[in-house]
Amino acid sequence: MSDPNRRLPLLRLAVRNTRRNTRRTLLTMSAVLAAVAVVTFAFGYINGLLDDFLDSWARIQSGHIRITQSEYPDRERFLPLHLNVPHLSELLPVIRSHPDVVEALPRIRTAVLADNGTDNRAAILIGADLEREVGYLDILAMVSEGRAPQAGEAGLLVGHLLAEHLGLTVGDTLTLLGQTAYRSLGGLRAPITGLAATGVDPLDRVTVFLPLDQAQEMTYLEDATTEILVFVEDFEEADVTAVSLHAELDPLVPGGVAVTPWKEQGEIFQLLDMADAIYAVIMFIFLFMAGLIIVNTMLMTVMERTQEFGMLSAMGMRTSHIFGLIISEGMIIGLIGAVIGALVGSGFALWLEKTGLNMSKAFEGMDWPVSAIFYPDWKLSHLIIGIGLGVLTAGAATLLPARRAIRMKPAEALRE
Repeated sequence: MSDPNRRLPLLRLAVRNTRRNTRRTLLTMSAVLAAVAVVTFAFGYINGLLDDFLDSWARIQSGHIRITQSEYPDRERFLPLHLNVPHLSELLPVIRSHPDVVEALPRIRTAVLADNGTDNRAAILIGADLEREVGYLDILAMVSEGRAPQAGEAGLLVGHLLAEHLGLTVGDTLTLLGQTAYRSLGGLRAPITGLAATGVDPLDRVTVFLPLDQAQEMTYLEDATTEILVFVEDFEEADVTAVSLHAELDPLVPGGVAVTPWKEQGEIFQLLDMADAIYAVIMFIFLFMAGLIIVNTMLMTVMERTQEFGMLSAMGMRTSHIFGLIISEGMIIGLIGAVIGALVGSGFALWLEKTGLNMSKAFEGMDWPVSAIFYPDWKLSHLIIGIGLGVLTAGAATLLPARRAIRMKPAEALRE
């Protein structure tokens, strides 16, 4: 067992030794600092990116749970209105009364041709309860010009980029042509009451919003909808709630319903898992590179101090103490570099929490219906983990030089 009385002098000696070659110490420290700064920032960045992405995707596309007609998911690319969820007035109270459910929002989503009389564009019509969507898709907050149409009003809220392509503005009339629930051709000619700026260009290029009741009338979906997006208290437990809701709703709908939690909606979430793994590899690479620098500098230190270690060994210092001395030097340097690096990375993350990180160039050409501005989500645990990883990396990287030092025989070391 090591002598506790020797630990403090050994630590003091380690601290003193870190000041013997200031340039080398600073080089080692800077490697740890840079790696830990990147890792600490990456924790907050990845956490914020995934949270923003999942939140945007849930509000716009998936909900925490999505309820559709049982055959709808397999044919969703056609946006078929004949595969709808009927008896909406009966189903919504059942869903909203579930103890885990916060809100249930019916939406009609269908493909239409938007025509201005001389030009036309393919578009997506979204029929929604505009007032109830506040806090979710929040269509009312998207209005950049004019106003949103009210329930019972045949007015259109058009994505501002779509309106720009068609040369239209508030007060102009737009004709929508599309399918109905009976697979016939239907349409609507209505004034544009407002323009919408969602902050997501792929949406603003194709989307037209219409009050739910007017969308039902246009598509002949009386008391029906194509989907119901459900939001729950804990989205991580959405799969459990989905099973419960399916058992309640399936007997009420002719043909049954598909109740799909967000994790099972397409390949997008598998891509997110892959992205998470890629970021983990990148962080490992930074730590590994820092470790290589520490190994090289500490090996140089050991080689330069060969005679010193031989003398200490000849004077009776145990090899375990020499080993501990070198490890302590590396970890002290690692600790200082890790603390500074974690503070730098955390400071950058906290700054971007307020300003946001614009990824629009990276997302250029990608039609993902999410915002291109991400906000890191920094937590104190990121700083603590960053410091811990920095110290552990420094300690692990010092093992090889320390093993080399204790393998020297005192007599041979003194002749070096």
